[in-house]
Amino acid sequence: MQPALRVGGALITAAAAVGWLVDRLGVPNPVARAADSAGSHTTGMLTVLVVAAVVAGAWALVERQRQRERGLGELGTAA
Repeated sequence: MQPALRVGGALITAAAAVGWLVDRLGVPNPVARAADSAGSHTTGMLTVLVVAAVVAGAWALVERQRQRERGLGELGTAA
């Protein structure tokens, strides 16, 4: 999952950089327009971010529990 997040973050950063470059060349910046329009939907964006954070936290806890169970199982069979 981490490689996908890194690549996704890099792609978002690249899109913002290209938008900034295009804006500096005098062409209307589509990234800025999208960001401005997204800014008018703050309640929805906040809701999505909160839900994503809760899901990510729950997923991390489940994965941690699975790792603990695997570790205990290996210890139990080795003894």
